Amino acid sequence: MSRTYAAQPSAKAITVPPVLPVIAMKIAANGTMTVTVDGTPLEPQRFGPPWVRSSFATVIDSVLKERGSPVRVLVYEADGTVFTDLVTTPLQRVLDPSVEPPRRDDVVGTPIADGLIDATPLIAPPRVVLGEDGFIPGEEVAVAIIVRHTKASTDGSARALLEPGICRVSADGEVVLVGRISGTCVVAGLT
Repeated sequence: MSRTYAAQPSAKAITVPPVLPVIAMKIAANGTMTVTVDGTPLEPQRFGPPWVRSSFATVIDSVLKERGSPVRVLVYEADGTVFTDLVTTPLQRVLDPSVEPPRRDDVVGTPIADGLIDATPLIAPPRVVLGEDGFIPGEEVAVAIIVRHTKASTDGSARALLEPGICRVSADGEVVLVGRISGTCVVAGLT
């Protein structure tokens, strides 16, 4: 005897079209990428920076929202490697700015904190960096975060190639190059 069971409707049900929208992302050797949705080019915002690898979530989330269905994602790397995935929910969460984010001490002892998976985003307090002597009172002190190292050329010059996403982090377009052995410190503008 066989039985037939009706599927119960779910509050989180998703609508899946017969053919999923396809997002194709082609990564260039310099890290920029071109994006098409079902063969139609998808351009970044007008006057915005070009698409780069860190734009994956933004692109996917915008197409998910626009189409209202899961999407198939194809990523073509510059070396010829191809990755594919199905995405059903947005990759970026929208946080309510009026709600205070939880801190680690607020969730200790809860099932989330004691379990194997902690999916609660926690905002860490800012870190402090101290330079305790050697500065002239009131002088401007630049703060540089090291994102990569490069080697000096045979003539003693140095050049660093930075992805556009990293360059956008710089408030005033400056980069500091510091020689680890020579102690040379060069402040240069981004070109």
